Amino acid sequence: MQTKTVNLSPGQKARQKYAVARNNLLLMLILTVVNIVLYLCGSQTMMLFSATIPYFAVVLGSAGGYTMYLVIGLGIAAVLVISYLLCWIFSKKHYGWMIAALVLFIIDTVAMVGLYLLAEDISGVLDVLFHIWVLYDLVIGVHYGSMLKKLPAEEPVLPEEAEEISEAEAALEDSRPLRRADTEVKARILLEADAMGHHVVYRRVKRTNELVIDGYVYDEVEMLLEREHALTARIDGYPFEVGFDGVAYSYLEVNHALVERKRRLW
Repeated sequence: MQTKTVNLSPGQKARQKYAVARNNLLLMLILTVVNIVLYLCGSQTMMLFSATIPYFAVVLGSAGGYTMYLVIGLGIAAVLVISYLLCWIFSKKHYGWMIAALVLFIIDTVAMVGLYLLAEDISGVLDVLFHIWVLYDLVIGVHYGSMLKKLPAEEPVLPEEAEEISEAEAALEDSRPLRRADTEVKARILLEADAMGHHVVYRRVKRTNELVIDGYVYDEVEMLLEREHALTARIDGYPFEVGFDGVAYSYLEVNHALVERKRRLW
């Protein structure tokens, strides 16, 4: 196994950056909901990297002493949470929704600063910094979303379109398998494809990522938390490589040409 810095095209880099921005938008949304639930359960704990207006709408509503005020506060929070959720869902295909999320969070940041100034409270500096972090991620998302819209679509290289191997590479010995792959074990398939007449499976078994070709394990790496890595083998003179780019995608390369990429959800 080798650790690899993947050479990315402008389109691939833009997709990765945009995916990170969307993931952080989702994280902000989740932590916002967690804050509201914790408050309703009587906890004073508040997670940072979250939106302020939905949380304080519930807090101020409950402070009114009337059920009606709390219902109004919960209603405001629900509208905003659903708005962020819609931005996250539809931003997958239309970066305009990322712009909408940015506008909403700018308003949230201004409101948060106003609340701290009104209360003459300087203890919220850390909260401000985390809001700036979220804003930065959203701006990055808008930037790369706009870039993706302008870039021409990139098509993966088909196996038969891969360049012929050089004489030096052809002289190298093929890899020997480590063992036959256990087909009965529970595994998460990270990527699966056919290339150059071989069936390639990139999978995770417990804490081990494996490169399986035609039912045999050729390379593997064990790690509790996945990081950027590459697993390699040489079959029929051609180098095969699968791995994780460290951000959002599994990939398969044959003879140094991209054959397939698959979005990672977790």
